[in-house]
Amino acid sequence: MKSKLLPIPLILLIVLNGVLIFMLLKRPHEKESQNRNQRNFLTAQLQFSIAQKEQFSALEQPHKEYMTVFDTQIKKSKDFLFRSISEKNFNSDSITTSIGMIVAKKETEVFHFFQKVRNICNEEQLKSFDEIIMNALHNGKRRPPHESGMQRPMNRNHPPREGRRPPR
Repeated sequence: MKSKLLPIPLILLIVLNGVLIFMLLKRPHEKESQNRNQRNFLTAQLQFSIAQKEQFSALEQPHKEYMTVFDTQIKKSKDFLFRSISEKNFNSDSITTSIGMIVAKKETEVFHFFQKVRNICNEEQLKSFDEIIMNALHNGKRRPPHESGMQRPMNRNHPPREGRRPPR
């Protein structure tokens, strides 16, 4: 009798492990929380009124849909590009040009979205909005972390640390 019931907890453990692996890899709860925090950051920093928050939400929904479409198109195009890597006479120019055009459309959508958000700001909020956008623009150009996990110095013209060779 015990051996007949053994598959039930075993199957349950396998399913729970699958769910756990999904949650660890995809982390949907963190992405949702992160997106919500980014939205709340802008509306909080600009101290939007209730009416402005409603206008912002009305602008944000179609913007998110456009961004999802662009991201999907880019992903599909890159998948096609890298699936074709083993083909001998594959010309990547057209697909990379296509990816570039999609990225350009995406950047244009981001620009227009923030233009619309700026239009719902009052005079006091405009200066803060412009500063936030410029900070986001410049902070988005961060370099990848160094092997040690520290940020690489922007100026590579400094002498090497003791015991280390200069970069080539």
